[in-house]
Amino acid sequence: MSAFNLPWPLAAEMVPFYAAAICAFLFIPPVIHARYWKNERVCAGPQNVHIEPTSRLGGVAVFLAYVVAVTLAFKLEHMPLRLAFPLLISALPVVVVGLWEDIARRVSPGKRLLAAVGSAALASAIAQGYITRLDLPVVDGWLAYLPFAVPLTWFMVAGACNAINLIDGNHGLAGGTAVLMFFGMAMVAEHAGDELVLWQALGMVGALIGFLLWNYPHGRVFLGDAGAYFIGFMYAQLSIQLITQNAGISAWFVIALTAYPIAETLFSMYRRIIVRRVASMQPDAQHLHSLLYLHYLRFAERRRRGDRRACNVQESFPGIEPSGPGRLANARVAPRLWLPPFLPLPCYRAGFPR
Repeated sequence: MSAFNLPWPLAAEMVPFYAAAICAFLFIPPVIHARYWKNERVCAGPQNVHIEPTSRLGGVAVFLAYVVAVTLAFKLEHMPLRLAFPLLISALPVVVVGLWEDIARRVSPGKRLLAAVGSAALASAIAQGYITRLDLPVVDGWLAYLPFAVPLTWFMVAGACNAINLIDGNHGLAGGTAVLMFFGMAMVAEHAGDELVLWQALGMVGALIGFLLWNYPHGRVFLGDAGAYFIGFMYAQLSIQLITQNAGISAWFVIALTAYPIAETLFSMYRRIIVRRVASMQPDAQHLHSLLYLHYLRFAERRRRGDRRACNVQESFPGIEPSGPGRLANARVAPRLWLPPFLPLPCYRAGFPR
Protein backbone atom coordinates (compact mmCIF):
# COMPACT_ATOMS: atom_id res chain seq x y z
CA MET A 1 0.00 0.00 0.00
CA SER A 2 1.25 3.47 -0.85
CA ALA A 3 2.71 5.63 1.90
CA PHE A 4 0.58 8.56 0.72
CA ASN A 5 -2.68 6.55 0.71
CA LEU A 6 -2.40 5.83 4.42
CA PRO A 7 -2.30 8.44 7.16
CA TRP A 8 1.39 9.03 7.70
CA PRO A 9 1.48 8.11 11.40
CA LEU A 10 -0.11 4.73 10.54
CA ALA A 11 1.84 3.83 7.40
CA ALA A 12 4.23 0.93 8.00
CA GLU A 13 6.17 2.05 4.93
CA MET A 14 7.12 5.24 6.79
CA VAL A 15 9.43 3.38 9.18
CA PRO A 16 12.62 4.42 7.29
CA PHE A 17 11.42 8.04 7.35
CA TYR A 18 10.88 7.92 11.10
CA ALA A 19 14.19 6.13 11.61
CA ALA A 20 16.08 8.84 9.71
CA ALA A 21 14.38 11.62 11.69
CA ILE A 22 15.02 9.96 15.05
CA CYS A 23 18.63 9.10 14.21
CA ALA A 24 19.41 12.63 13.01
CA PHE A 25 17.82 14.07 16.15
CA LEU A 26 19.88 11.76 18.37
CA PHE A 27 23.13 12.24 16.43
CA ILE A 28 23.04 16.03 16.81
CA PRO A 29 23.80 16.46 20.57
CA PRO A 30 27.31 14.92 20.32
CA VAL A 31 27.89 17.11 17.27
CA ILE A 32 26.82 20.22 19.18
CA HIS A 33 29.32 19.51 21.91
CA ALA A 34 32.22 18.87 19.54
CA ARG A 35 34.88 21.61 19.67
CA TYR A 36 36.25 21.67 16.14
CA TRP A 37 34.88 25.17 15.62
CA LYS A 38 37.02 26.91 18.25
CA ASN A 39 38.43 29.32 15.62
CA GLU A 40 35.09 29.86 13.94
CA ARG A 41 34.87 33.55 14.84
CA VAL A 42 38.30 34.33 13.40
CA CYS A 43 37.48 32.56 10.16
CA ALA A 44 34.00 34.04 9.71
CA GLY A 45 33.34 35.59 6.32
CA PRO A 46 31.42 38.75 5.45
CA GLN A 47 28.19 36.78 5.02
CA ASN A 48 28.35 35.35 8.55
CA VAL A 49 25.57 36.49 10.94
CA HIS A 50 26.42 34.28 13.90
CA ILE A 51 29.58 34.59 16.01
CA GLU A 52 28.74 32.33 18.94
CA PRO A 53 30.78 29.09 18.81
CA THR A 54 28.50 26.74 16.87
CA SER A 55 29.15 23.33 15.39
CA ARG A 56 29.18 23.12 11.60
CA LEU A 57 28.94 19.33 11.66
CA GLY A 58 25.16 18.95 11.42
CA GLY A 59 25.57 17.65 7.87
CA VAL A 60 27.45 14.63 9.23
CA ALA A 61 24.40 13.71 11.32
CA VAL A 62 22.16 14.13 8.24
CA PHE A 63 24.44 11.87 6.18
CA LEU A 64 24.64 9.15 8.85
CA ALA A 65 20.88 9.26 9.46
CA TYR A 66 20.28 8.85 5.73
CA VAL A 67 22.59 5.82 5.67
CA VAL A 68 20.50 4.31 8.48
CA ALA A 69 17.28 5.00 6.55
CA VAL A 70 18.58 3.36 3.37
CA THR A 71 19.83 0.32 5.27
CA LEU A 72 16.55 -0.06 7.13
CA ALA A 73 14.57 0.28 3.89
CA PHE A 74 16.66 -2.57 2.48
CA LYS A 75 16.03 -4.74 5.57
CA LEU A 76 12.29 -4.13 5.26
CA GLU A 77 12.46 -4.95 1.53
CA HIS A 78 11.30 -1.48 0.54
CA MET A 79 14.30 -0.85 -1.66
CA PRO A 80 17.11 -2.92 -3.26
CA LEU A 81 20.24 -1.70 -1.50
CA ARG A 82 22.34 -2.54 -4.53
CA LEU A 83 20.57 0.29 -6.38
CA ALA A 84 20.82 2.88 -3.59
CA PHE A 85 24.31 1.98 -2.35
CA PRO A 86 26.20 3.33 -5.43
CA LEU A 87 24.85 6.83 -4.74
CA LEU A 88 26.12 6.68 -1.16
CA ILE A 89 29.56 5.65 -2.41
CA SER A 90 29.48 8.43 -5.01
CA ALA A 91 28.60 11.03 -2.37
CA LEU A 92 31.68 10.27 -0.25
CA PRO A 93 34.16 12.61 -2.04
CA VAL A 94 31.97 15.69 -1.65
CA VAL A 95 31.01 14.80 1.94
CA VAL A 96 34.62 14.15 3.00
CA VAL A 97 35.97 17.33 1.40
CA GLY A 98 33.08 19.35 2.82
CA LEU A 99 33.73 17.87 6.26
CA TRP A 100 37.39 18.81 6.04
CA GLU A 101 36.39 22.38 5.23
CA ASP A 102 34.00 22.41 8.22
CA ILE A 103 36.78 21.26 10.53
CA ALA A 104 39.91 22.95 9.16
CA ARG A 105 38.40 25.88 7.17
CA ARG A 106 41.24 25.57 4.66
CA VAL A 107 39.58 24.10 1.56
CA SER A 108 39.11 26.59 -1.27
CA PRO A 109 35.74 26.85 -3.07
CA GLY A 110 37.40 25.58 -6.25
CA LYS A 111 38.55 22.40 -4.55
CA ARG A 112 35.10 21.84 -3.08
CA LEU A 113 33.55 22.15 -6.53
CA LEU A 114 36.15 19.72 -7.88
CA ALA A 115 35.03 17.27 -5.20
CA ALA A 116 31.42 17.75 -6.36
CA VAL A 117 32.47 17.03 -9.92
CA GLY A 118 34.34 13.95 -8.67
CA SER A 119 31.20 12.68 -6.93
CA ALA A 120 29.16 13.36 -10.08
CA ALA A 121 31.73 11.45 -12.15
CA LEU A 122 31.55 8.50 -9.76
CA ALA A 123 27.75 8.51 -9.97
CA SER A 124 27.94 8.54 -13.77
CA ALA A 125 30.29 5.55 -13.69
CA ILE A 126 28.65 3.30 -11.09
CA ALA A 127 25.06 4.55 -10.80
CA GLN A 128 24.28 5.64 -14.38
CA GLY A 129 23.87 9.15 -13.04
CA TYR A 130 23.75 11.26 -16.18
CA ILE A 131 21.02 13.37 -17.73
CA THR A 132 19.00 11.82 -20.54
CA ARG A 133 16.45 14.58 -21.13
CA LEU A 134 15.59 18.14 -20.11
CA ASP A 135 12.38 18.41 -22.14
CA LEU A 136 14.02 20.97 -24.45
CA PRO A 137 13.60 20.21 -28.18
CA VAL A 138 17.17 20.73 -29.39
CA VAL A 139 19.03 19.97 -26.18
CA ASP A 140 17.33 16.58 -25.76
CA GLY A 141 18.76 15.53 -29.10
CA TRP A 142 22.27 16.43 -27.96
CA LEU A 143 21.78 14.50 -24.71
CA ALA A 144 21.72 11.30 -26.74
CA TYR A 145 25.50 11.70 -27.04
CA LEU A 146 27.41 10.87 -23.87
CA PRO A 147 30.28 13.31 -24.58
CA PHE A 148 27.70 16.08 -24.23
CA ALA A 149 25.39 14.56 -21.59
CA VAL A 150 28.05 13.50 -19.08
CA PRO A 151 29.96 16.83 -18.75
CA LEU A 152 26.64 18.70 -18.60
CA THR A 153 25.55 16.38 -15.78
CA TRP A 154 28.75 17.04 -13.85
CA PHE A 155 28.27 20.78 -14.28
CA MET A 156 24.67 20.65 -13.06
CA VAL A 157 25.47 18.45 -10.06
CA ALA A 158 28.29 20.77 -9.01
CA GLY A 159 25.92 23.70 -9.50
CA ALA A 160 23.29 22.06 -7.28
CA CYS A 161 25.87 21.52 -4.52
CA ASN A 162 26.99 25.14 -4.72
CA ALA A 163 23.40 26.43 -4.83
CA ILE A 164 22.43 24.76 -1.55
CA ASN A 165 25.65 26.00 0.03
CA LEU A 166 24.86 29.57 -1.08
CA ILE A 167 21.46 29.65 0.61
CA ASP A 168 22.78 28.13 3.84
CA GLY A 169 23.00 31.49 5.57
CA ASN A 170 20.20 31.64 8.15
CA HIS A 171 18.67 29.28 10.66
CA GLY A 172 16.45 26.74 8.92
CA LEU A 173 16.81 28.22 5.44
CA ALA A 174 18.76 25.52 3.58
CA GLY A 175 17.32 22.68 5.67
CA GLY A 176 13.70 23.79 5.31
CA THR A 177 14.08 24.48 1.60
CA ALA A 178 15.60 21.02 1.11
CA VAL A 179 12.75 19.36 3.04
CA LEU A 180 10.22 20.88 0.63
CA MET A 181 12.35 19.93 -2.40
CA PHE A 182 12.69 16.28 -1.39
CA PHE A 183 9.09 16.07 -0.22
CA GLY A 184 7.90 17.33 -3.60
CA MET A 185 10.09 14.76 -5.30
CA ALA A 186 8.69 12.01 -3.05
CA MET A 187 5.11 12.99 -3.90
CA VAL A 188 5.76 12.76 -7.64
CA ALA A 189 7.75 9.52 -7.27
CA GLU A 190 4.87 7.96 -5.35
CA HIS A 191 2.43 9.08 -8.03
CA ALA A 192 4.65 7.49 -10.70
CA GLY A 193 5.18 4.29 -8.71
CA ASP A 194 8.94 4.84 -8.45
CA GLU A 195 9.65 3.29 -5.05
CA LEU A 196 13.44 3.58 -5.30
CA VAL A 197 13.33 7.38 -5.59
CA LEU A 198 10.40 7.58 -3.14
CA TRP A 199 12.19 5.90 -0.24
CA GLN A 200 15.46 7.69 -0.85
CA ALA A 201 13.68 11.06 -0.94
CA LEU A 202 11.71 10.24 2.22
CA GLY A 203 14.94 9.21 3.92
CA MET A 204 16.39 12.63 3.14
CA VAL A 205 13.22 14.35 4.40
CA GLY A 206 13.38 12.44 7.67
CA ALA A 207 17.07 13.16 8.23
CA LEU A 208 16.57 16.86 7.50
CA ILE A 209 13.58 17.16 9.84
CA GLY A 210 15.63 15.62 12.65
CA PHE A 211 18.33 18.19 11.95
CA LEU A 212 15.89 21.11 11.76
CA LEU A 213 14.60 20.41 15.26
CA TRP A 214 18.02 21.58 16.48
CA ASN A 215 18.76 24.14 13.76
CA TYR A 216 15.56 26.19 13.73
CA PRO A 217 14.85 28.69 15.19
CA HIS A 218 17.84 28.96 17.56
CA GLY A 219 20.66 27.70 15.32
CA ARG A 220 22.28 25.36 17.83
CA VAL A 221 23.98 23.48 14.97
CA PHE A 222 24.70 24.26 11.32
CA LEU A 223 24.65 22.06 8.20
CA GLY A 224 28.16 23.05 7.22
CA ASP A 225 29.64 22.44 3.80
CA ALA A 226 29.42 18.65 4.15
CA GLY A 227 25.67 18.83 4.70
CA ALA A 228 24.94 21.47 2.05
CA TYR A 229 26.97 19.70 -0.62
CA PHE A 230 25.50 16.31 0.28
CA ILE A 231 21.96 17.70 -0.03
CA GLY A 232 22.71 19.29 -3.40
CA PHE A 233 24.34 16.11 -4.69
CA MET A 234 21.49 13.84 -3.59
CA TYR A 235 18.80 16.12 -4.99
CA ALA A 236 20.54 16.33 -8.37
CA GLN A 237 21.10 12.57 -8.58
CA LEU A 238 17.59 11.61 -7.45
CA SER A 239 16.18 14.10 -9.96
CA ILE A 240 18.17 12.38 -12.69
CA GLN A 241 16.84 8.99 -11.59
CA LEU A 242 13.27 10.27 -11.44
CA ILE A 243 13.12 11.81 -14.91
CA THR A 244 15.19 9.03 -16.51
CA GLN A 245 12.99 6.19 -15.22
CA ASN A 246 9.64 7.95 -15.62
CA ALA A 247 8.89 9.37 -19.04
CA GLY A 248 5.62 10.86 -17.79
CA ILE A 249 7.30 13.29 -15.40
CA SER A 250 8.48 16.65 -16.67
CA ALA A 251 12.08 17.52 -15.97
CA TRP A 252 10.89 21.05 -15.28
CA PHE A 253 9.06 19.96 -12.15
CA VAL A 254 12.25 19.05 -10.30
CA ILE A 255 13.85 22.22 -11.69
CA ALA A 256 10.90 24.32 -10.46
CA LEU A 257 11.36 22.94 -6.95
CA THR A 258 14.86 24.43 -6.93
CA ALA A 259 13.88 27.80 -8.43
CA TYR A 260 15.05 29.77 -5.38
CA PRO A 261 18.56 28.20 -5.08
CA ILE A 262 19.05 28.44 -8.86
CA ALA A 263 17.97 32.10 -8.97
CA GLU A 264 20.23 32.93 -6.01
CA THR A 265 23.20 31.25 -7.69
CA LEU A 266 22.72 32.93 -11.06
CA PHE A 267 22.18 36.37 -9.55
CA SER A 268 25.21 35.93 -7.27
CA MET A 269 27.36 35.16 -10.30
CA TYR A 270 25.99 38.21 -12.13
CA ARG A 271 26.51 40.46 -9.11
CA ARG A 272 30.07 39.36 -8.51
CA ILE A 273 31.36 38.99 -12.07
CA ILE A 274 29.47 41.72 -13.93
CA VAL A 275 28.62 44.32 -11.28
CA ARG A 276 31.42 44.06 -8.74
CA ARG A 277 34.03 42.57 -11.12
CA VAL A 278 35.38 40.09 -8.59
CA ALA A 279 35.78 36.32 -8.63
CA SER A 280 32.53 34.37 -8.81
CA MET A 281 33.51 32.52 -5.61
CA GLN A 282 34.22 35.70 -3.64
CA PRO A 283 31.92 35.68 -0.57
CA ASP A 284 29.75 38.71 0.11
CA ALA A 285 26.77 39.78 2.20
CA GLN A 286 24.44 40.65 -0.68
CA HIS A 287 22.43 37.42 -0.91
CA LEU A 288 18.65 37.68 -0.66
CA HIS A 289 18.64 36.07 2.78
CA SER A 290 21.38 38.49 3.91
CA LEU A 291 19.38 41.51 2.81
CA LEU A 292 16.21 40.18 4.43
CA TYR A 293 18.11 39.59 7.65
CA LEU A 294 19.40 43.16 7.66
CA HIS A 295 15.89 44.47 6.95
CA TYR A 296 14.34 42.55 9.84
CA LEU A 297 17.22 43.51 12.11
CA ARG A 298 16.67 47.20 11.43
CA PHE A 299 12.94 46.78 11.96
CA ALA A 300 13.52 45.02 15.30
CA GLU A 301 15.94 47.73 16.40
CA ARG A 302 13.46 50.48 15.52
CA ARG A 303 10.75 48.79 17.57
CA ARG A 304 13.09 48.29 20.51
CA ARG A 305 14.12 51.95 20.47
CA GLY A 306 10.55 53.13 20.03
CA ASP A 307 11.24 55.37 17.02
CA ARG A 308 10.84 55.24 13.29
CA ARG A 309 14.28 56.38 12.33
CA ALA A 310 16.50 54.04 10.38
CA CYS A 311 18.79 52.67 13.03
CA ASN A 312 22.52 52.56 12.55
CA VAL A 313 22.88 48.80 12.15
CA GLN A 314 26.35 47.43 11.62
CA GLU A 315 26.73 46.72 7.91
CA SER A 316 29.31 43.99 8.44
CA PHE A 317 27.34 41.01 9.70
CA PRO A 318 29.73 39.39 12.23
CA GLY A 319 28.85 40.56 15.73
CA ILE A 320 25.13 41.21 15.21
CA GLU A 321 23.48 37.87 15.90
CA PRO A 322 23.94 37.35 19.64
CA SER A 323 21.62 40.24 20.55
CA GLY A 324 17.89 39.66 21.05
CA PRO A 325 16.86 41.55 17.88
CA GLY A 326 19.51 39.65 15.91
CA ARG A 327 18.14 36.27 16.95
CA LEU A 328 14.60 37.31 16.09
CA ALA A 329 15.62 38.68 12.71
CA ASN A 330 17.53 35.49 11.90
CA ALA A 331 14.54 33.28 12.68
CA ARG A 332 12.20 35.42 10.55
CA VAL A 333 14.15 35.03 7.30
CA ALA A 334 13.70 31.33 6.51
CA PRO A 335 9.86 31.10 6.53
CA ARG A 336 9.70 33.91 3.95
CA LEU A 337 12.02 32.01 1.62
CA TRP A 338 10.40 28.59 2.05
CA LEU A 339 7.56 29.73 -0.22
CA PRO A 340 9.29 29.25 -3.64
CA PRO A 341 9.90 25.47 -3.27
CA PHE A 342 6.40 25.09 -1.83
CA LEU A 343 4.61 26.65 -4.83
CA PRO A 344 5.16 23.77 -7.32
CA LEU A 345 3.80 21.13 -4.91
CA PRO A 346 0.09 21.69 -5.69
CA CYS A 347 0.93 21.23 -9.37
CA TYR A 348 1.63 17.56 -8.74
CA ARG A 349 -2.10 16.91 -8.34
CA ALA A 350 -2.99 19.43 -11.05
CA GLY A 351 -1.16 17.52 -13.75
CA PHE A 352 2.11 19.43 -13.98
CA PRO A 353 4.08 16.19 -14.46
CA ARG A 354 3.32 15.57 -18.09
